[in-house]
Amino acid sequence: MQRAGMEHLSFVFADRATVPGWLGVDVRDEIAQHILDIRPDRILLVTDGTVDSLHGEYFAGLSSQDSSVNGETGGADAVAPTIVNKFVAPSGDACKSWASLSALMEWAFSVGATKRSVVVGFGGGALMNLAGLFASMLFRGSKLVYVPTTLLAMHDVTTSLKTSICFDGRKNNIGTFYAPMKILIDVAFCRSLPRSELFSGIGELAKNAALLGGKHAEGFRKALSSDRINGEHGGSGEEFAIDDGTLSVLLALGIEAKMSVLKEDAYEKTSGMIFEYGHTVSHAIEKAYGDGVVPHGLGVVYGMLSSSLVAERLGYMSAADRDEHDDLCNLLLRRWPLPSPMPPLELVFSLAMRDSKRGLCGESDDEVADVLLRKMGDVVPTSTNNLSKFPAAILEEWLETMGFPRTAGVDTKCA
Repeated sequence: MQRAGMEHLSFVFADRATVPGWLGVDVRDEIAQHILDIRPDRILLVTDGTVDSLHGEYFAGLSSQDSSVNGETGGADAVAPTIVNKFVAPSGDACKSWASLSALMEWAFSVGATKRSVVVGFGGGALMNLAGLFASMLFRGSKLVYVPTTLLAMHDVTTSLKTSICFDGRKNNIGTFYAPMKILIDVAFCRSLPRSELFSGIGELAKNAALLGGKHAEGFRKALSSDRINGEHGGSGEEFAIDDGTLSVLLALGIEAKMSVLKEDAYEKTSGMIFEYGHTVSHAIEKAYGDGVVPHGLGVVYGMLSSSLVAERLGYMSAADRDEHDDLCNLLLRRWPLPSPMPPLELVFSLAMRDSKRGLCGESDDEVADVLLRKMGDVVPTSTNNLSKFPAAILEEWLETMGFPRTAGVDTKCA
């Protein structure tokens, strides 16, 4: 159903799922009605502490409305007030844990969840990863709706069937592939994002720009143009904000980038693996700093810098093409340097060597793998899921040039 103020989108994941989506600005009432249209007996609202403190009243009107409730196997309709139960998880990546998943399961049964209930994931990317995994397991698959509240979640998490938690100090190594029933995007949430979260969402757009080039690179450069930013913010160049219109354009580009590939590779195993670009090092940096210190999208752009060095060293990328690539990355990174103190080089390196993709390329003990480019818009194709393995010593060198400190007496065994 098309609602006033919302643009209809279609998220096509090959032959696995086609998910209807809607995008608009200041569309709280429309989003609430989309959820009620599912006619659940109970709404299991899963959010985190930060989102609850900022937007805790966003769905306040739901519980006062009536909903037509079907029988569990499609029996006669009955009219009853919608019951809303809310679970508040830890904020950021801290929510992606066994403890959170177990607590969700216990909570769902304690409040009386049934197969008619709908899980609403209301938050950023980490929260949606957790809520998606929870929904995929509850009753072996429950109804799921995503209402993303960050720029990153709106264009990068909604465009994937991946769900996950983190275990044993590793990123996203436990999870499923699961499709929501609906994706409901209110761009207005971006107005309340802190600078780091806004940059995180822009970081994944930088990845798309490098992978696909063309209009994706052009849109990224335009959004981060110094002339535009200085003109809109008094000429200082320090402030950073993006208007609703520009955000909507960037979101459309981000969604199109992912879905143009995932329409052929829903599970991101072959052509879709390109979106792992920069993630080997990104995940290592994020975990080494500690959850929430380095926002994911920014970590990805730092990981892209490491991959361009590797590509040049292996002869795939020319120096000129690397400069173009890195200049694009630095449009963002010059506004967000890595915080001090930096974690030990050996810790970042060891985490990269335990990346969840490890093994797909048959890496030896002194090798690591990531997606590599010849130039912007030109991925190095391989028979191993578009991943290329390379000497880990190049990664070690990059970490050192970035200023990650060595720990005296500790050997990475790849020098």
